[in-house]
Amino acid sequence: MKITLTYFPIEGAAEKVRLALAMTGTDFEDIRIKFPEWQELKPTTKYGQLPIMNIDGKEIAQSPAMLRWCGRTLGDGSLYPQDPESLMQIEEVLGLSDDIARAWSPCLYMAMRPEKFGYPADIAAEEKTTKVKALRESFLKDELPNFMKYLTGHLEASGAFFCGSAPTIADLQILPQLRYFTKGVADFVPGDCLSPYPVVTQWIERMMAIPQVKSWYEAHP
Repeated sequence: MKITLTYFPIEGAAEKVRLALAMTGTDFEDIRIKFPEWQELKPTTKYGQLPIMNIDGKEIAQSPAMLRWCGRTLGDGSLYPQDPESLMQIEEVLGLSDDIARAWSPCLYMAMRPEKFGYPADIAAEEKTTKVKALRESFLKDELPNFMKYLTGHLEASGAFFCGSAPTIADLQILPQLRYFTKGVADFVPGDCLSPYPVVTQWIERMMAIPQVKSWYEAHP
């Protein structure tokens, strides 16, 4: 089976899929295009977006579909068990992760595409910075604590990973999502913003200690 995964040179939407491929020991070509190349490539993609996964010549779009395909098709099946109880738990946690992404989205895209929120694309830099700062500080104060409470509850119930004693695709989706907040790359988001949530940070440590995950991030810091 020949697999290629095409995305930008960042973690973003593709990282959970990369982790699923790494966790299952699946060889794949990790294609990372430069942002200036995107305008030429965009019209050729299925939905005008990345990532794109190609499996033996068949193109797949939408990273959630890719993640589920990896979990169901590759490895021993433990990343995405198909019994109804396990599926329900995994899908619930994936939905919670999607809620976090939706809550964070204005904080991200106000900085990148202010026109999406009714502001001119050429909004004054100072005004844009002020609005981004307010959005991100509000997220940290009002949204993040609730989400961390929900995630902590899942982890306390399982004792290890989000859906039981072994990692699933839910863990692989949430790991890069939460790591982003700890890397100090987002303005106005301190790298220690998760430190008040030790159950969650201990889970991150457990995930990062998994041999396949550890090797992945050693090769892709």
